[in-house]
Amino acid sequence: MITRKVVTMALAASMAVGLSPAFAQQGAGSIAGKATDEAKKPFDRYTIQLRDAASGQVTSTETLNPQGQFEFRNVEMARRYLVELVQNNPGTRQGKVLCTEGPFTLSAANPSKTNVVIECGRKQASQWLLAAGAGTAAAIALATRSASQ
Repeated sequence: MITRKVVTMALAASMAVGLSPAFAQQGAGSIAGKATDEAKKPFDRYTIQLRDAASGQVTSTETLNPQGQFEFRNVEMARRYLVELVQNNPGTRQGKVLCTEGPFTLSAANPSKTNVVIECGRKQASQWLLAAGAGTAAAIALATRSASQ
């Protein structure tokens, strides 16, 4: 009976003391920047999407402010995110992703990325990820083919 009480108290103490710092370290960060090089006034015709690079899911969406800037707060740490500029003009390519920047990863050491500049002139990050995946697949195919010969 005493063993059960000791174990119960030890678990309660570890939950109260041990897990709280772990949750505090996880925290949340922010990703912010501007899209003034690509978006045209009025900026409220554009939104910025924050996409989880691993799952492909959009985790948050923000409309550009009147100065063409954006900020995502409470961004979960230790995940890779893509930042996408989306055109929302009624009747013309509504919802079309124009540009992608990233991926960006936040951590306890670097909880924010505040200087994201969306530039469409560069290859989109998603294209780079696809090219990297295709290169990896080709390398595996060649290695498998060479090993079988």
